[in-house]
Amino acid sequence: MSLNEEAIAEKLAELEPAWAGRSNLFSKEVRAKDAKAIRAHLKDALPAARGDAAEALGQLRDFSSVPELKRLMTDPDPQVRRSTAIALASLGDEQLAKEFVKALLDGSAKVVAGAATALGLAGYQPAVPYLLKAYRTEHPRVAAAIATALGQLKDRQAVPWLVTAMKTGLSPVEAAAALGELNDASATRPLCDALAHELPALRAAAARSLGRLAQAGSIDFVLKDQAVTALHRLTKDTDERVRFCAALALAGFGDPVGRKHLTQLLET
Repeated sequence: MSLNEEAIAEKLAELEPAWAGRSNLFSKEVRAKDAKAIRAHLKDALPAARGDAAEALGQLRDFSSVPELKRLMTDPDPQVRRSTAIALASLGDEQLAKEFVKALLDGSAKVVAGAATALGLAGYQPAVPYLLKAYRTEHPRVAAAIATALGQLKDRQAVPWLVTAMKTGLSPVEAAAALGELNDASATRPLCDALAHELPALRAAAARSLGRLAQAGSIDFVLKDQAVTALHRLTKDTDERVRFCAALALAGFGDPVGRKHLTQLLET
């Protein structure tokens, strides 16, 4: 799909800010893989810049920055220390990653949600079984953070848990979004079913995920026509988020009508 990815991301953020979150200050440098420019901000006067620079270097897997990041672990700002720990965990620091795993057992929902978020951002694959156990919670913030982390870690063993969370859990939208990241055809049917859900945000998230599966070649071939037909119906949905995500999904299927709809929606 050659449509402007930045324009699509901006439109999604406009329609549903919760899907976007706060973008990293150095997103452009990350896309350009300019680690040198990012490293210069590890000594920035602004804590937000130091923290974002640390996370960005973790995303780039810039191992040459490890000595500087370790020094930043004593930063006076707690958020900078947390961002640095996430970066170091993503760069293979087992001790820090295991500390985040331990925090999944904490009695505070805020701590558990933060640990799940950190593990997802760090890409720490061994955490998946612990996240699945921690998912058994009645706290929506924790459930949402864990669902998002499971999507980021892209481990297919999470599919049954995410399907259950989408159908009966406290984080159906986050679970639906995560299913689109796992490239597993078995997610096709539950996502198709969610297209008819009464919650607009869930219909939109399910549509987005079906489009991602289609782009990855992971859609269930038997259900492909059913999915496309349902997505065409959703291009006339009463909710703008749903209409946009349906058009985006159809473009992922290579549907020319969907691409036309998406182009028109991006221009409005």
